[in-house]
This record gives sequence, structure tokens and C-alpha cells, in this order.
Amino acid sequence: MALLTETGAVAEQKAKLSLKGKKKPAYRVNLPAYHADCDANYLRLCKLLPELDSRERWRYRMPHGTVELLVLERSRYTTEVCLSAEAVAGDRRWIAPPNITVRLYHDARMAEVIAIDGHGPVGGTGVDHVYPNPRMQRADERQQVNRFLGEWLGHCLANGRAEFELVLDGRRF
Repeated sequence: MALLTETGAVAEQKAKLSLKGKKKPAYRVNLPAYHADCDANYLRLCKLLPELDSRERWRYRMPHGTVELLVLERSRYTTEVCLSAEAVAGDRRWIAPPNITVRLYHDARMAEVIAIDGHGPVGGTGVDHVYPNPRMQRADERQQVNRFLGEWLGHCLANGRAEFELVLDGRRF
């Protein structure tokens, strides 16, 4: 029995030593999956942002708070939108996501997260792929935040109720 334990320990130590000398393979972007996430996010945002050409703001009431989408900037081929949320006062069951800035590329029909809580670009050229790094970003940070956006938009579509302002004869309701 002692022989088996000793042999197992020796084999484990040899495995650790062989891993020390090897470098991790370089991160490679899964471009088809990334584009699929951005395409799906564009379609979800189009559902949540009706009349995007003429409106500036949308609010959706969620079970435990509200979500607000606000147009930050418009140009011929792109629109930047900020998604923010807040919990109902006194309700601690719902955690609001960070403020997410998304750029919609209308010609490509894609939406990509460009900043989280005003810190961007997410995963820009300055990301150090060695972990840990000063901003504590992983190599696949862009893909992670775009997937998170997709999950959050799906939640909004499934549970959100649009708030709108009704104006009749100059009176607002």
C-alpha cells in the first residue's frame, strides 16, 4: 500500500513539474460565436427600442425595478445607447446591472458593448492578456460582456412592461 501511495505522489509531482515549463496557448477569439452574440443582441435591442430614429428614451418596468434605455449619440450608421437599471426602494432581492453602453451598427445589424460603468473600451487594444492585470480583465472580456448583455436583454424582453406617456388634448397621463 505504501508503494502505491509513493508511486502516486511521485507521478503527481512529475506532472506538476512538466506543467511549470509549458506556456498556456494564446487566446483565440471564437469569431463566429462572437458575431452570433452581437447579431442576437441587435435583434433584441430592436425589439426593446421601437421608433429608434425618433425617440430618445425608453423605460421598462421589471418585477423589482425599472430599466431605462437612453440614446447617447446618433450618426448615419451607428447609434450609441446606454442601458441602466434601478431597484425599487427597499427591495434588496433585485440587483441592478452596471450601466452598459452599447453601439448599434445598423449597416452590419450588430450591437456590441463598448463600455461598462463608463470604463471602456471593453477589451480594447490595451488589454494585457497576462492575468492578473491592472484592470483585472480576462482575454475573453468582450465576449463575456456581450453574452451578459444578451442574457439581460432576454430577461427584459421576457419580464419587462413598457412605460409610456399618453398625451390627449395637450394633457399628459
